[in-house]
Amino acid sequence: MEINDRTLCLTIHGVIELELALRFMLQAKILITSLPTNHWASLVDLSEWGLHPPEIVEFIEGFELWAQDNGQLAEAAVVNESVLKIMARDKLVGKARKTVHQEYFKSKPEAQEWLRVLSLYQ
Repeated sequence: MEINDRTLCLTIHGVIELELALRFMLQAKILITSLPTNHWASLVDLSEWGLHPPEIVEFIEGFELWAQDNGQLAEAAVVNESVLKIMARDKLVGKARKTVHQEYFKSKPEAQEWLRVLSLYQ
């Protein structure tokens, strides 16, 4: 996990366990609140994501609501054209995505370019 300009960048490998998800969310909140601006985006590489167990859904939904309330403007998700990953991600963020622009991409360079156009990534 790292910050590039005003974008939180994260690559997820394999299945996300509850403890790992909770640590990620805490670290993400710390990084996001340290940004010099109130508006930010995320670049989430899900190309190697092994989905998630059901017990973490409520925690991820809570984080997504927090993110929306704390200035998230956009999310670029790399899914390699996986319909299953798009469906799973949509279900996780569905309750929170009222003001966050969500886009899915085949590759990381495509996602990065989209965020550059929005002036959120260098």
